[in-house]
Amino acid sequence: MRRIRQFLFNLKKAMVYSFGNLDGASYQKPNPGGVRRLLVLSRRDFAVIWPYKNDVVDGEVVNPPVMRTADTVFAEYQCPDGTVEVSGGLAGDASYMNYKHNIGFSFAGFSKEITAELRKYQNAGCVFAVEFNDGKYGVLGSSDNPLYLKSDFKSGRKGSDKRGYDLKGEQDGFMWDIAPLKEECIPYLTSVREFAPEWEFVFH
Repeated sequence: MRRIRQFLFNLKKAMVYSFGNLDGASYQKPNPGGVRRLLVLSRRDFAVIWPYKNDVVDGEVVNPPVMRTADTVFAEYQCPDGTVEVSGGLAGDASYMNYKHNIGFSFAGFSKEITAELRKYQNAGCVFAVEFNDGKYGVLGSSDNPLYLKSDFKSGRKGSDKRGYDLKGEQDGFMWDIAPLKEECIPYLTSVREFAPEWEFVFH
């Protein structure tokens, strides 16, 4: 019996797995849905491609963005509660698969400020960063393959109806899914600073 147990133990050590063992049940951990913060930046405000495929290491974006100027930061949109949603996943037929990134959000109201902001999206792609309700950040799009937004305004038919804009953007052709942003990179999204990394980066 001892020899059998030893044989099985050695066999298990010698096993090769095509996939990794993973607990995807979020057992004894909170897993809230929703987005609490929405950030956006035009593709032309990046000094180098971001994120590039080499920036995504082990499923995480490990390098911060490098902007064209030191005072360039992501803009933040305040949206009605529960209107921001992002999604992504594999698209395409077998042997031709790639990843697709999607985003949708809403602006309530009708004003010159909103219409002026939406005008900036005409034939202009962008990169989004979102903070989920668990505090993690995700990155959608890249500066060389940005998302393009389309807007749809509705006035509503009566006073209690919702009046405002629904916006949607999508892009495919990515080599990675929507990926978490490394915690040390988050301040670079909205803080004005000269680019001076405090740790080793995997530059491409």
